[in-house]
Amino acid sequence: MTTNWITNRNFDLLWYIGACLTSYAMIYLNLALGISAVMLWWIWIVSVDGPHVFATISRTYLDTQEREERRRLLLGSLLWFLLGPLCIAAAILSGAPMIFFMFITFAQLWAYWHVVRQHYGFLCMYQKKNGEPAGKANQLDYWIFYILMLAPFVSFLLRHPSARYQLGLGPVLSTPEHYALIFLHSLIALALIVYVFKEARNKTFNLPKNVFLMAAVPLHLLIFLHPYISTHVDIRLFAVFVTFYHNIQYHGIVWFYNRNRYRQDSSGARFGWASKVSRNFLTFYAVAIIFTLLYRYPNWYFAGTEIPFFGWQNNPVSRAMIGGSSFTISDLAIGFWWGFAFNHYYLDQKIWKLSKDKRLNQDLRIATPQTV
Repeated sequence: MTTNWITNRNFDLLWYIGACLTSYAMIYLNLALGISAVMLWWIWIVSVDGPHVFATISRTYLDTQEREERRRLLLGSLLWFLLGPLCIAAAILSGAPMIFFMFITFAQLWAYWHVVRQHYGFLCMYQKKNGEPAGKANQLDYWIFYILMLAPFVSFLLRHPSARYQLGLGPVLSTPEHYALIFLHSLIALALIVYVFKEARNKTFNLPKNVFLMAAVPLHLLIFLHPYISTHVDIRLFAVFVTFYHNIQYHGIVWFYNRNRYRQDSSGARFGWASKVSRNFLTFYAVAIIFTLLYRYPNWYFAGTEIPFFGWQNNPVSRAMIGGSSFTISDLAIGFWWGFAFNHYYLDQKIWKLSKDKRLNQDLRIATPQTV
């Protein structure tokens, strides 16, 4: 059996694995206690989702060395803020509102793909730490993981009424869609059986990897396949259910990275503000909350978003029309503020390359594992 953890057993079990319980808690709060979708969505954004966007900023834009070495990447990634406004402009000029609808759909699909890719990154780290082939070199794990992450999501898209409406599908499943669901569900069952059989035959059991998968996979299966949850819950809550765990995972790995990289530079002489905000977790999290409030509340005001404690829903500013078109300031605000998420998604695809970044491996202490 191998028992090599990314940080250490207790830290991993709390931040990378046990944090899945927070997503179950969100489900319970909604279904059992009746806490509204609006309240849970607001709690999620303010407490973990906005702060996790700041976590990326802390180790990129606030890091003097990263700014120098990745200048082109960090500046270029800011162009993502233009995508939403450009789609609105294209929709107005072409008379095709569908362009903005396609933008929103793209944003939501990328958001889920971002969650999947983070889980995959943890899978790879646990493989590497425990002496297994990592990533694509471990073909069975690779394909089984993506089947178990993506097939349930596609099943959900075909069955949830609001998802079907957004995708332009009718209210009733067609015969081909029924067959597609049978195929997807059979594929999920087969993937689970193959994985269990494979692990049972292994000479060594990778405990951290399997405990991690037992945290991530059942959660996604419950959210996207449970007969009631996957078809009746307010569609806004799926982001909360899936992403709460993801956000806490991310805080854990970034804090581990920041602690290793910046702890010898408390004055910020070498790495700048990244070191200063990472002096301790309380400081780091407090700054992340302040950042979240500063970037999210203007977004909610201009978008006319329904949030607790403020009557900003459909305020006159958000309802103002853009140039005589059917688009409003609300649409523009939504399109622009998606740029924060896009910037985060894009940078994450570039800055966590374990296979190509030796310094990252050092900062995450990914060392040659020992079998015990």
